[in-house]
Amino acid sequence: MFGLLAAIALDTAVQLIWKTAAARLPNSFAPDAIVAAVLHAPVFIGLAVLILGQLLNWLKVLELADLSFAQPITALSYVSVCVLSALYLGEVVDFVQGIGIVLILAGVWFISRTHGATPPGKIIAP
Repeated sequence: MFGLLAAIALDTAVQLIWKTAAARLPNSFAPDAIVAAVLHAPVFIGLAVLILGQLLNWLKVLELADLSFAQPITALSYVSVCVLSALYLGEVVDFVQGIGIVLILAGVWFISRTHGATPPGKIIAP
């Protein structure tokens, strides 16, 4: 359960930081200007560390849980990114996005009521 919560938190952080960092990039189509801006912005190094942490956490989650269970639960990050973007970045959540949030919450609720296909403690080797 901790790994799934960490996956949601890490994905949310990556998405929000990525959006704010990308908004600070120059409005240029010149690749060298964009690369120079990325290399001189420490936020992108922090973002790379977060992405690496996200990968390592996800690999650990998949070691302990079925993908058919873990993937739908981590869809809660779509909800958290949308809500936090509205709160902190001033984005607007329209009616269709609201319906999407409700459907994601319902799907996660239904998935959380099921049991994984793999018995606890049993690792399936290829």
